[in-house]
Amino acid sequence: MMKVLLTGFHPFAQHQTNISWQVVKSFPDSATIADPWATLRKRQLDVIQVNVETIELSVDLSGSKVVSELLRNGHKYDAIIHIGLAEKSLQPRIERVAKDLIDMRIEDNSGRKIVSTAISGSGDLSSNIQHQYWKLENFSNEVIFSDDAGEYLCNETLYRTLDTIHNLQIKDKYSRELPCFFLHLPLESNYSISRCQDIVKDCIAHMLYLPVIEVAAALIENDDSFLIAKRSEGDEFANKWEFPGGKLESGETPLTAIEREIMEELTLKVRPINNVGTWHHQLTDKEICLHLIK
Repeated sequence: MMKVLLTGFHPFAQHQTNISWQVVKSFPDSATIADPWATLRKRQLDVIQVNVETIELSVDLSGSKVVSELLRNGHKYDAIIHIGLAEKSLQPRIERVAKDLIDMRIEDNSGRKIVSTAISGSGDLSSNIQHQYWKLENFSNEVIFSDDAGEYLCNETLYRTLDTIHNLQIKDKYSRELPCFFLHLPLESNYSISRCQDIVKDCIAHMLYLPVIEVAAALIENDDSFLIAKRSEGDEFANKWEFPGGKLESGETPLTAIEREIMEELTLKVRPINNVGTWHHQLTDKEICLHLIK
């Protein structure tokens, strides 16, 4: 059984409740998580049984350090989701960046009010969840990506946790950096607790299974030869040779993806004929589902 940590916050400022803790405290102690990429994967994977641990964090310096201190003391998790309130937001936000900055407009619950101060001085940190492979259109409810976690306790908490994960080089079962991010929720009047819990479950699934990246490649023939291209320096697969093409974007089929990719890469308008076949490649941190299009 895998172990996931969910955290929410105490109420703060003028709020009598905090939806983040309402969502977390009523989340089931255990959950069955299914593969969100099942339709693209070469072989069917078993569902994952998850044990869920929850913590209510105080809205102050002490609360921002709770999880980082647990990690330093050897507590083990397979994924961590910090959850907090974004009162002006109309939809949940998956935060991709933790700023190296505290700039409080209001005091925290301890009376602390820090302005324009770095947390570590080492720079911003990215949430390590392979978000570029998540298809939000497949989530049970609407959710968006965000690169602005604010400069208050939500951002500070995420930063301290990510900083500890990075410094201690904490890994998950796939030898990736332990996945962790911050989920900002709107007020309950804009988004129900049950819908928020469904999104949390979707996020857990995307964190615990290796992603499948669906790509399309073009078989462009000329007599007995065909066109291949060399990956550029600095690319993940630098200097490797491949058929031209790329990753499918939201709403695309392999055929429409090839039309777009060839126009972008070669400034050529092509008419795809058919799918030659589909191949799967298992990498350390992801699986590739490659459609070869003629």
